[in-house]
Amino acid sequence: MKLAALLSTHLLLCTLPLLAQAQSPIVLDGQYSARTDEMSLEIIGKRVCFAPDKAQWGRLPRPAATHDAWFCFSNDAEARRLLRVPARQADNCGWQARARIIIDTYQPYVEQGDGNDMARLASVVKVAQPNAIACE
Repeated sequence: MKLAALLSTHLLLCTLPLLAQAQSPIVLDGQYSARTDEMSLEIIGKRVCFAPDKAQWGRLPRPAATHDAWFCFSNDAEARRLLRVPARQADNCGWQARARIIIDTYQPYVEQGDGNDMARLASVVKVAQPNAIACE
């Protein structure tokens, strides 16, 4: 029984990259954030990330998990341009805004340890005015 479970897990891990490459576009509503505080930069780097609304988590091709669904953009420079993320400012710790986006690839992070899911931003349907993230 244990061998069957191991083989099943191995098969899933081997096919996830193929699933990510063969995806149809996915429309998501949620909030992007581009955080510049020291802890965020240490954990995820200078990336724009997106947290879809909870009701839409099932649209993402990822294994069932107990943690919130969120991902960073693999095409970060393009994502910043499409989402119109303002330049970094000294008086805040980043920017966030509600948006409706379309992604066309999604790569779940299935390794052990720290990491995050990634997706390619294909286009932005709409994006609100960004709000500054206050530093704590």
